[in-house]
Amino acid sequence: MKSPIARCIQLTTLLFLVQIPCSFAQQTDSTCQVLLKAISGSYAGGCKDGLADGKGTAKGEDTYVGYFLKGLPEGKGEYTYKNGNVFSGAWSNGLKNGKGKFKSVLNGKTSVVTGYWKDGEYAGISEPDDEYRITNISRIENYSIKKTASNVNMIEISFEKVMKKYIPRDLSITLSSGYKIEQNLKIIVQNYSLPVNCSLHFTIPTSGGDLQCNFGFNILNPGKYEVFISNN
Repeated sequence: MKSPIARCIQLTTLLFLVQIPCSFAQQTDSTCQVLLKAISGSYAGGCKDGLADGKGTAKGEDTYVGYFLKGLPEGKGEYTYKNGNVFSGAWSNGLKNGKGKFKSVLNGKTSVVTGYWKDGEYAGISEPDDEYRITNISRIENYSIKKTASNVNMIEISFEKVMKKYIPRDLSITLSSGYKIEQNLKIIVQNYSLPVNCSLHFTIPTSGGDLQCNFGFNILNPGKYEVFISNN
């Protein structure tokens, strides 16, 4: 049987060993910096070269839970502001960048904004770097949309069948804004507001019957665009 002194020494040793990891964890947190002032009060999580790196939680007047790189939010994370507003989404270099959702409460009413952010600012429902978006396509063999100039807003739509330019006889075009004219076997669209939505419908006669063709697209950014559609 161990003496009371031996048992006391053993207990003291065990308590010391238990406290060692806690001391190291506290040292890691206190020496790992978060470079965004609003969340730089305390930090727990991954650390590299003295900076928050990897998954972690940072708390100051605001709170951020998510991923860090070199001391700043980077990647996916949730940021809660001191007034209760919350942004969940993508971060880059400490700023909202990419797809996300912003939830706010004003006078007891909750509102939610979804879309894309760029350099901390809301950019809209479409990715800010996208020039265009295809919304509908059926029975179209080939197509292309190219931005050819930046100093004018214009869309030129051309069609090709059996290696020849033409305009479908029953072509139907629906525009969200602007007007269209026919010119040199092209459809020219001008005076529209961005983003502009364009839907095309036409038929192509074949030996097996008429093909019902549909093509829809959105132009999101300023410039001159050439739209080419072919069924050869």
